[in-house]
Amino acid sequence: MTTVILAHGEFPSSDRTLGFLKHADRIICCDGAAERLLAEGIVPDLIVGDMDSLPSELQQRYAGIVRKISEQETNDLTKAFKAALEPMPDTIHILGATGRREDHTMANVSLLADYAEMLSGSGCDIDMITESGTFRAFCAKDARFSCPLGVEISIFAFDNTLRMSCEGLFYKTDRVTFDTLWKATLNHSTAEEFSLHLNHPAKVVVFICS
Repeated sequence: MTTVILAHGEFPSSDRTLGFLKHADRIICCDGAAERLLAEGIVPDLIVGDMDSLPSELQQRYAGIVRKISEQETNDLTKAFKAALEPMPDTIHILGATGRREDHTMANVSLLADYAEMLSGSGCDIDMITESGTFRAFCAKDARFSCPLGVEISIFAFDNTLRMSCEGLFYKTDRVTFDTLWKATLNHSTAEEFSLHLNHPAKVVVFICS
């Protein structure tokens, strides 16, 4: 089963990103994105959030699929992610998590690493789809990714004790100190897959351009 989570950032606009919505087995929508999604003629399976962004008229009309969660310790994307685990899908695609506000974009991308850690060992794969590519995340010592030959790759990590070697990338990462986010960005693939090898398990986010 494939679940799509739609956040309240940039609404999918290309055939590629809209295709994830159209082919999802289940759509869970953050409340801020629900009005636009409904205007597109797509009714989600669940609308999740504190409902501060969804007009009361729509809350009433779609009461059967509205799950109001008032607590403010987590954002609406995390509330939607937790709802997506019931039942556990095979794949989760997050759409609309970037764009609009840069602070929300940075927060949501960093959350992807937390979600990947939570899903470790579950058999569920998760990514974040944007108009320009795909964010993937892992929390392990090794990871392997498929990609087109020559595509741009950026790696983000949050641990200055981390050391990482790579295969299938043009610029080697062995001497990178991950003390700031830009250190392993703007690389590119030299094969149709690349692998990363860490000196210890760590949260890592990878961006693969489309």
